Amino acid sequence: MTEPCVLAWRAGSAGTLLSRLELDGLPAAEAALLDKKGRERWLMAGWLAERAHTLAYPLRVLACERPDFLLDGPGLKMGMECMEVVPAEFKRLQTELRDVNSGWVEPLRAPGQFEWDWSNPVLAGLLARAHRQQQSPEDPRGLWLSVMAWAVAKKRDILHRNGFQRRPVNGLLLHDNWPLPELDPLPVERLHQSLFEAGAYADFQLVAFMREGRVWQLEAAGVIEPPRPAGNGG
Repeated sequence: MTEPCVLAWRAGSAGTLLSRLELDGLPAAEAALLDKKGRERWLMAGWLAERAHTLAYPLRVLACERPDFLLDGPGLKMGMECMEVVPAEFKRLQTELRDVNSGWVEPLRAPGQFEWDWSNPVLAGLLARAHRQQQSPEDPRGLWLSVMAWAVAKKRDILHRNGFQRRPVNGLLLHDNWPLPELDPLPVERLHQSLFEAGAYADFQLVAFMREGRVWQLEAAGVIEPPRPAGNGG
């Protein structure tokens, strides 16, 4: 049975909305301690904080399932699905495999643990490296691109399942938790082109991802870069 939607935020103006985003600005390390719904709310608050002045008011945001949030305002009917990319479980596996010398690693799952999705490029790459004698240099931005494209593809499949509420505008909001030292516009443009060629924007009219508190938004027309942090020139 589908859980009922509950009111997450209601606001008559961008200023009012911004004053009510109590999770906006919470450090990612603290947000990681929240439960699943709490992390989704934290992620959504970050996106709303950056896009508040582009939305229609009065605005009502409902926390639901499939998608995770519904946004309703004058001329606005949007659904937003959330996902954390490269969650802590993958990081732990990466750490465990770093010094493994055996030819093959068979992951053991505790009772009730979820099944690994071996199509994930992170897991595939980790296991491939575990049994190579010599490891070739990794392209961190290429791997980031593969992971993000994989995440969008997985969510496109979910969007077409029974029970998913598709709306005139469907968005995908990703928490980019990948340990990439620095992200510049070039790999983001490559991701946008990859999604465009794959037809992703026919399903998700916008794909946004938050990385270190900054939100990048990709649409069929192009990439909307986040504002530069205060104090950065250029």
